Amino acid sequence: MSLGSVLVMDQNRDQAQRIATMLHDQKWTTVLSFDQRMAMRMLKSSRFHLLLFDSHGERGTTIDLVGEIRQDAQDAPLAIMTNGVRRDGKIDISGHAAQGGSADFVLQKPFNPEKLKGLLADTNAYHRARAKDHHVLVIEDDELLRHDVCAVLRQVGYKVSYTSNMEDAFFDHNLGMIDVVVTAVLIPGIGGIEGTAQIKSDFGHVKVVAMSQGVDSTITAVHVLAAAKAAGADALLPKPFTMHDLLKTMNGVIRAKEDDPEIDLAQAAVDAIFAR
Repeated sequence: MSLGSVLVMDQNRDQAQRIATMLHDQKWTTVLSFDQRMAMRMLKSSRFHLLLFDSHGERGTTIDLVGEIRQDAQDAPLAIMTNGVRRDGKIDISGHAAQGGSADFVLQKPFNPEKLKGLLADTNAYHRARAKDHHVLVIEDDELLRHDVCAVLRQVGYKVSYTSNMEDAFFDHNLGMIDVVVTAVLIPGIGGIEGTAQIKSDFGHVKVVAMSQGVDSTITAVHVLAAAKAAGADALLPKPFTMHDLLKTMNGVIRAKEDDPEIDLAQAAVDAIFAR
């Protein structure tokens, strides 16, 4: 599964292919263009998550085309690759007329996979900041509970994705675009505790809500959830729980994430829906 699509415009074919290989290693799809005219045609017919353009092309500097790019690219951020460095050590793409604005990101050549990985993380943050709905990933192997949780979250306006295990969460979903993970702790495979620790390590912006019942009379839900908390979970839900409890917990982690006063209004709406 691709985590996103990138349009790469670079007249240097060997360099473009190297960039495509690095993007493939990060599980992003690449469309290559070797001239600006071809790239502009592609923008009119396809949608991309990121535009990675060399600073110069046959039509002049990319920065001079920003207005035209913005018109056709819709919400895709523009990153400009450049060799230019000023005497003060800063990258130089100024000195050209910037009709319609400037680039969102600048990437100095040559760059390594780690620099590119950082750009992809910034790209995800760019899209998250502009998303209208919070994106929640539900990880639960109980199909009935998973269905009910997803249905209620969608009902109150969350964008929802789901899977039954941590392995699919990491390999089939772009966690860089997820705001909250709601996960069962006792699931096959990697498991919720190890998975939570990995999510918090690799995707610090993601809030994790851990759900669990007990294992037996000795290892209760309190013990299991305490381990999840130690792994980095931001909120805990002992099973069984009501959907009202779920949504109150979700509003709590979203409030902590954004410190948004409008969340209080959202909580009032939730309370009204579930009022007895």
